[in-house]
Amino acid sequence: MHKNRNTPITGTWPPPAQLPTPRKRPNQSRSRALVDAVAQACLRILDEEGEEALTVARIAEVSGAAVGSIYQYFPNKDAIVAMLYERVLDEEAGQLLLVRERLVGAPLTSALREILGNIIRVELRLFKLNQAFHLRYHTALHLGMWRGPYQTTSEFIEATWLPLLQMYAHEITTPHPALAAYLLGQGLRSVIRSVLEDMPVQLESPAFLDSLVAMAMGCLRPPEPANQ
Repeated sequence: MHKNRNTPITGTWPPPAQLPTPRKRPNQSRSRALVDAVAQACLRILDEEGEEALTVARIAEVSGAAVGSIYQYFPNKDAIVAMLYERVLDEEAGQLLLVRERLVGAPLTSALREILGNIIRVELRLFKLNQAFHLRYHTALHLGMWRGPYQTTSEFIEATWLPLLQMYAHEITTPHPALAAYLLGQGLRSVIRSVLEDMPVQLESPAFLDSLVAMAMGCLRPPEPANQ
């Protein structure tokens, strides 16, 4: 995920660098059991021993699978970690539908707090799973676009954030809703990415969510220009 954070709204999705992929997917119950054992071993090592201890040899030792059998399905350990991220994102994609249901009828500030709070929660979950991997592949680990039909960043913004702003047109004063939608959908995520990299402890601070909501409201209700 070596995509510039300032990629314009017309940039294509997914970016050139993708998540590592397996050599093949398991089809039979025995092979699925092996892959599940590998995934559980990887998760256990990350949780109990840390990222530094994660090697294919250690995964084989903990899972009971032969190293050669693991390499039949995965080219390297990053492909195994990517499988864990795929499972988390699939689960969170289902939860995202519930979040959207809770927004119906909510005031603008409450809706923004719900949306941004959920983004932070998911980012924290992904970050804590494997910090270095998450930062390296951050662009591909975009919950809003995960498994979505969007081919470009523009399509994602136009299908999600812009309709949200249209729902709250009576509470918004910006003359540039398309720009505001981009800043909310992509700009604030870049802020979260920077905080993850520079001072991750702040991500769990209530003050950080308050600041994001304030930034969002500043985009949607810009101050009147001072009289010259």
